[in-house]
Amino acid sequence: MSSQSINPRIGQAFGPEFSDTSIAETQAILAQAKIGFEAWSTAPIRKRAETLNAIADALDLNSEVLVEIADLETGLGVPRLTGEVGRTSFQIREFAKAINAGRFVTPEIDAAVDAAVPVGHPELIRALSPIGIVVVFGANNFPFAFSVLGGDSASALAAGCAVIAKAHPSHPQTSTRVFEIAAKALADHGFPSGVFSLIYGVEAGVVALKSELVSAGAFTGSRNGGRALFDIAQSRENPIPFYGELGSVNPVVALASGLEDPKTFAASYLDSLLLGNGQFCTNPSILFVPTGSPAISEIESQIAERSPSPFLSPSTKSTHDANRTKLSKILGSQPVKGKSVQGEGLFSAPAIIESTVAQVASNVEALATECFGPTGLVITYSSLPELLSVIDQLEGALAGAVFASADDADAVAVCRAIAQKVGRLAWNSWPTGVAVSIGQQHGGPYPASTSSIHTSVGLHAITRFLRPVSYQSLPKEIAAQLI
Repeated sequence: MSSQSINPRIGQAFGPEFSDTSIAETQAILAQAKIGFEAWSTAPIRKRAETLNAIADALDLNSEVLVEIADLETGLGVPRLTGEVGRTSFQIREFAKAINAGRFVTPEIDAAVDAAVPVGHPELIRALSPIGIVVVFGANNFPFAFSVLGGDSASALAAGCAVIAKAHPSHPQTSTRVFEIAAKALADHGFPSGVFSLIYGVEAGVVALKSELVSAGAFTGSRNGGRALFDIAQSRENPIPFYGELGSVNPVVALASGLEDPKTFAASYLDSLLLGNGQFCTNPSILFVPTGSPAISEIESQIAERSPSPFLSPSTKSTHDANRTKLSKILGSQPVKGKSVQGEGLFSAPAIIESTVAQVASNVEALATECFGPTGLVITYSSLPELLSVIDQLEGALAGAVFASADDADAVAVCRAIAQKVGRLAWNSWPTGVAVSIGQQHGGPYPASTSSIHTSVGLHAITRFLRPVSYQSLPKEIAAQLI
């Protein structure tokens, strides 16, 4: 099998074909990764950080050509992609800065206590060690920040792990070029090729994930694909951690006190919903608004003026269109659509589907249907108990939001209910946009992610790939070389 880039604006294939990595080639890459891990994991922290910074510098230096390729493959636009390259290099530098400052890599020393148990104990040094070789499956909607050298790869490399990244079939040229840039920076700093590797094709990814040489997996993408890989990781003879971000149906609640300016609210909602053509895992999938709110008519009138943007791939468009049709049929509600584009490109008119709490209460499948595209579900409610009863039926999500005034008597109850379902709760702001920072949590209860206690964005993402080891009564001269 092979993959080839498709220009979503015109729906045509272009550029070279990329053959899937064979089983034999994958096995050879795994063997190289073992050698790479031994070199990278034992390198001084300062050199590891220096090399990560060199990779970030190389990305910035090649930003223009990377953006040009990625725009042809994804249709996401030069401004958006330029910013994404900057985000990618920024997060690599943040991990380098963190480990260089001793964060996550400095052992905790529990001094010996000369006393009877349970008070007394020998000296214990608790250290965090790189988990091993990590297989990374990147996303199609962020060809830089969540792909080959995105947050999963960056945090695993910072932890001292070797990484085998799978190129995404919707942007194989971008994947390849990013890999080549990182591989050169690593080689220039004296590291073997196995520190960072690239494979192509589903079979190669599965073979790598099943290999006994691999110690963890990370994934950003669809629920079906992520769950299949998670099951593989867990069904191995020795199961391994698999950190999957599986998409999300994100709830946003607007209380009456948060809708004092319906026109502005409607505009900001549509901006968030349609950002990146709605192909964000954090877009406001479901919007709850009070029955009779003027915000509803504003949303209807404003979406009529919105124009479509291209999908990332033919499969993304077909899945979106099928889910929009499914959602409309389940709820018996026709979409309110925006403008259309004629031609062969990968476009669908932006739309909203309107419903009520009563309708979704008897059709809860609608609450779990992620369109992943320019379609939003707007649900009206008439009372707080009615609203809370539907929130209770929501699946786990990555993010949610509440729009209200601080003195609204219902705000705390709604925030508490949404917080039970999400990994991040935004107040009077939209959930799109995930900052790379120490306080970030990008993960939520299943099915949003396979581990609700970990994050795939922010500095704490590194903890997924660090395994605790306690050293008892270790001589200082050994500890100096070992830890």
